[in-house]
Amino acid sequence: MKKIFLFVVILLFCFSTPIVNAHRLWLNIDNEQAKVGQPVRIEIGWGHKFPKDEMIEEKFLHHVYALDSKNAKISLKQISSNVFEFIPAKEGAYRILADIHPGFLSKTTEGYKLRSKTGLDNVVFCFRYDIRAKSIVYVGKKGEMPDQATGDILEIIPLTDTRDLKKGEIFPAKILYDGKPLSSVDVKATYTGFSDQSNTFAVTTKTDERGVAKIKILEKGNWMVNVMYEVPYPNTEECDKYRYNACFTFRVR
Repeated sequence: MKKIFLFVVILLFCFSTPIVNAHRLWLNIDNEQAKVGQPVRIEIGWGHKFPKDEMIEEKFLHHVYALDSKNAKISLKQISSNVFEFIPAKEGAYRILADIHPGFLSKTTEGYKLRSKTGLDNVVFCFRYDIRAKSIVYVGKKGEMPDQATGDILEIIPLTDTRDLKKGEIFPAKILYDGKPLSSVDVKATYTGFSDQSNTFAVTTKTDERGVAKIKILEKGNWMVNVMYEVPYPNTEECDKYRYNACFTFRVR
């Protein structure tokens, strides 16, 4: 009976975990090489299993938009709670960006709470989360790589045109934190079809002293690169850490 009771308690605790606990945000784009005036469908990916896992609650989404080569912001048409449409008006490389509302998550002995430590009892840990996603849509003829730094606190910057990547090649990506190269941080990547298990990646590596990670392209298809980075929160009475999570998606043909 004690074992059964313990199992039920664990099960209830697992299912009470809120939506942001260790989740990732990514973009599934149906056509990353579009023509002027051609609609591009952008689906919001959310959860632990790439390319599709959970349906994100619309209230958690903060921004979903495009930036052109001059950093001009372009609004997207919302088709449903997790699907958006981008219609490029001219040639160029466009960054598609999304993020959720930042906030606090505290784990207590009674379960998880979407708030800081303030006013809570029996807190095990707390972090303030910032979760973002990026991809690139290329429109028309080949041009220069876009200036991709957007000012996000944690960014993944591809150092090669993803349209040129082939199976077996190396994809270099620079990781920036607060605008500076982030060295010795874990970088994980996977592709559609590699695994149907949660939090399972095809490639795991670290950035070098220049903040550059080198990811071997094992297969054709849709890829996701993920970085999670934590730093201490300044007021430990309110929370323990900042937790930043960023994903970059692209396709290898």
